[in-house]
Amino acid sequence: MITSIYTVDVKLNKTDKDFHRYLMIYNPEEGILFINRGLFSISFENEEALKTSDVELKNKKHIGDITL
Repeated sequence: MITSIYTVDVKLNKTDKDFHRYLMIYNPEEGILFINRGLFSISFENEEALKTSDVELKNKKHIGDITL
């Protein structure tokens, strides 16, 4: 199972004033996990759930892939 790791600037909701840098761990079978400063922040079951949320993403950069 391939898991991709990205860095991404994120606003978790509409009341946030600024974007913050997160690690995004994406696995199509398991979901999406956002980590900030080593702490779990938020997760989604799939990409569709992320798109329908208030989370705003920009500057998504692929770091690499790992096999679990």
